[in-house]
Amino acid sequence: MKKLTKFLSALAIALPITIQAQTVELTTMNWPPFYGEGLEKGGFITAIVNEAFTQSGYDSTIEFTAWQTALSTVKSGDKDAIVGGYYSDERAQEYLYSIPIYTVLAGLIKKPDFPLTNYSSFESIDQYSIAKLKGSVIGESFDNFTFSNLKEYQEVSDAIKALDSGEVQLYADSLAVAKEAAKAQGIDASQLQILIPPLEENDLYVLISKSIPNAEILRDAFNKGLMEIQMSGRYNEILTEFNQQ
Repeated sequence: MKKLTKFLSALAIALPITIQAQTVELTTMNWPPFYGEGLEKGGFITAIVNEAFTQSGYDSTIEFTAWQTALSTVKSGDKDAIVGGYYSDERAQEYLYSIPIYTVLAGLIKKPDFPLTNYSSFESIDQYSIAKLKGSVIGESFDNFTFSNLKEYQEVSDAIKALDSGEVQLYADSLAVAKEAAKAQGIDASQLQILIPPLEENDLYVLISKSIPNAEILRDAFNKGLMEIQMSGRYNEILTEFNQQ
């Protein structure tokens, strides 16, 4: 009986810890092949993020939505963190940044009939209509240039349809993302090319809301988990599972 009593007492102490384990509420947009609701495990970036949080003792859930919605819900604290954002000084006022997760090449995407294959300055292409995602960061030099005809779209699919129809002539994003969106729309993805030179190599981060009470603890826990799965080799295993090496 004493053994049973001791066991039940230990169980009573342990149960609240399990019940109170925090679930991190994540959000982001659909951005295949990096992350998206139609991808296995939500895509390889989502898989890495979930694994890093698990390593640090957190559960996590993710909701895929429009990028602008993801930014606003995390800014307000309705969600805890965004998966896969680029850095900007403006964003750093509203979110805590993790250490980098992965690096993505951004460029100006064109169709074969676009009259240029390369450009020397933003001034030289300012006569053309350029698309980007609403609320997105492309790179410091691009974002600081005042383009004459820059159009913003809510979804990648909307921007790709605009590029395909001729509504815009260039689209600023990852070529891999543009091609996945084109395939989903039944558009020939092989026709999409990057205008030379590419725009920027951008790191992807987890952006944690400054409006939640444990923001710094959550950031540090994620960073610790990410470094641990990198050191253990699990990070590279995930990349291999998703054919990213």
